[in-house]
Amino acid sequence: MRRTLVSLALLTAAPSAFGQEKDWYKNMQIGPAWSDTFAGTLGGKEGPVAVKGILVDIGEGNRVLFDTETLRVVSAYHGDIKWGGTPWTGEHGKLIAIDNGGDKALVSIPAGPGWADASGNFTDKRDKELHGWGNLEHAKYKGFFRDGKKIIFSYEVLGTPVYESYESIPNGIVRQFQVAAHKQALSFAVAGADDALTVSADKAGLKSGASVAIGGKGPSLAKDGGLVVARLSASSAPITFTVAYTKGEAAAPAPVDLAALTKGGDPLWGKEIKVAGNVSTDTKAPWVTDTIPVPSDNPWKASIRFSGFDFIDEDTAAVCTWNGDVWTVSGLKGDWSSLTWKRFASGLFEPLGLKVVDGSVYVHGRDQITKLTDLNKDGEADRYDAFFRDEAVSPNFHEFGFELQTDKQGNFYTCKASPVRGGGRGFDTIYPSHGTVLQISADGTKSRVIATGLRAPGGLAVGPNGEITTGENEGTWQPCCKLNYFTPKDFKDGPVFLGTEPSKHDAKKDLHEPLCYFPMSVDNSGGSQVWVPEGVDFGLKPGELIHGSYGQSSLFRVLPDPVDGVMQGGVVKLPITLGASAMRERFHKDGSMYVCGLRGWQTNAANETAFQRIRYNKGVAVPLPNKVEFTKTGVRISFEKSISADLAKDPASYNAERWNYVRGPQYGSGEFSVDNVDQDAEKRALDKESHDYKKHDAIKITAARPSKDGKSVELDFEGHKPSMTLKVAWDLEDSAGEVVKGEYYGTYRKAGK
Repeated sequence: MRRTLVSLALLTAAPSAFGQEKDWYKNMQIGPAWSDTFAGTLGGKEGPVAVKGILVDIGEGNRVLFDTETLRVVSAYHGDIKWGGTPWTGEHGKLIAIDNGGDKALVSIPAGPGWADASGNFTDKRDKELHGWGNLEHAKYKGFFRDGKKIIFSYEVLGTPVYESYESIPNGIVRQFQVAAHKQALSFAVAGADDALTVSADKAGLKSGASVAIGGKGPSLAKDGGLVVARLSASSAPITFTVAYTKGEAAAPAPVDLAALTKGGDPLWGKEIKVAGNVSTDTKAPWVTDTIPVPSDNPWKASIRFSGFDFIDEDTAAVCTWNGDVWTVSGLKGDWSSLTWKRFASGLFEPLGLKVVDGSVYVHGRDQITKLTDLNKDGEADRYDAFFRDEAVSPNFHEFGFELQTDKQGNFYTCKASPVRGGGRGFDTIYPSHGTVLQISADGTKSRVIATGLRAPGGLAVGPNGEITTGENEGTWQPCCKLNYFTPKDFKDGPVFLGTEPSKHDAKKDLHEPLCYFPMSVDNSGGSQVWVPEGVDFGLKPGELIHGSYGQSSLFRVLPDPVDGVMQGGVVKLPITLGASAMRERFHKDGSMYVCGLRGWQTNAANETAFQRIRYNKGVAVPLPNKVEFTKTGVRISFEKSISADLAKDPASYNAERWNYVRGPQYGSGEFSVDNVDQDAEKRALDKESHDYKKHDAIKITAARPSKDGKSVELDFEGHKPSMTLKVAWDLEDSAGEVVKGEYYGTYRKAGK
């Protein structure tokens, strides 16, 4: 066999359009196990072969693709990969493919269960809603252990624990097994029967030119329908054995004690990267930004685009990247003169959320929530547990798995995008998890859908009383970006519906309106939100909500104004400059807020990624409204500090306008008059995209009445009425003569007092 290929452990990931070197992904050292959706050749046809696959690099140019849904070896081959995938090449719809065609594959096993059920049957009984994908009922993937570069899969078949691993041998590949004691016979797939020329109890010959040999005691080979299978008799003791696939005749090597390799092995990455933090010395601004330099110049050419994080303790954070890594950075409690980056884990499937619970790192990727454990305390994860696996995955490029949060009871929350087609319009086949918010029990054993109808939420947050917020992106059935807000009361009797009709699923409720809609100039791609915790002096009140815009790289103070159970409100922009998008935000115990972001789809982010700390300069006045209320005649705006009455009472110091959108099957919406409704235009917007249609209503401000303390002002609007977007701008001065200028964007539904 050829020995000239680049190892996956020495392989490759962000599109060159975003500033990285062309074909950078070919140089990134991913590691020995890489989770993704893979295409390949199976049965002579090319296409998706594992939506929850793990490609294991076993050196010598040999690779094994293991399907964690069916627990089978999809293909063991000597070959490379064909690049694709949005986080890697930037292409929409083109999957990463294993290059296993022609004579490159030693063995490929047809789609279906890799292990037989209790009746000895290999029939695929998975839910037809999943269109050929999904977990098995009789077998369960548990995760894998890493011992140096060696990967040991852990799963159960009919309740029996199994370890499986792979190694390169001269002219071939060997599967290594350790099966616990089992009271009934077990069978697993070894090859496709159509590929077999000869089959005996301990050997088989395949059309690929490979021979199959059994090593150790236990299994015997036989044909079973469309498969060559290995059958194991019941055993009162654990058994170990091997199955070798080689070019030409060769005996299988002796079995291996795989359990001994599940204790933690040699580190993969080793090297730490030291950086000095950039700490702001500005004492006049309300908020200042400190920056932790990104470890982009690392020995493994690893792409660094931060997509989620949390704090392990006060000194250390764990940060995941879109291309599958988790890094730790320590030294946060100090003066930031010496911060230490360490690569902790790799090969995860597009992780976009991370949460630390009781010191353990949980990461949400497209395939599952993975619990990472450092067994031997060398600073690298040796155990990758499949904590939660019940999110369905399709081959679509866009069904991102966003965020990972918890509530006070320990429940986890995630949100998942709908499978948007390439180009952004319409959807591929909808699977059960698409466009939903999931609530997952603290032990990962149960879940329920609490919201449906999301398109591309970007992120979510869980409030102090169990409130759930998400972002949303403009697109089909979403007229513009928005901030969704709902409470446990709203989903007590079934999931809320958030607007995207194809991913409504079986939700019985009407559209749950958002807290507010955002015009594109304010937020063209939502990120996460974060609540200001109790006991924190951040310039905002505890219990306030901050919204992050991925697209505009901005943070917003959210000003809700519920009236008689009707949620509404808006946002004002915080005067904070970020180094990248506002993807994820969390508060540190010291009262500062950390933010990470990346460039992966449309955003104005200044850099490929950033990890930053936002500090409030205590005592500095915040030049922002802290409340905007809808009155029967207009709005009441309350400020943190007193405003000069001379300007505050002049209606010319303000301007306001309003408009509506049309929600329908077209991509997004134009902006339509509230005062002079154009019914024909709104009807056309259901059949044809209407982005070029912009008819705003200028609102005449008839009066401006400052309060006696100068901290609020009431504005009267001529023809005041509800609107999906209400913009109010002001150009004022505070009592010290400093300029107070800003804009509010909100959604008005019902007037208060």
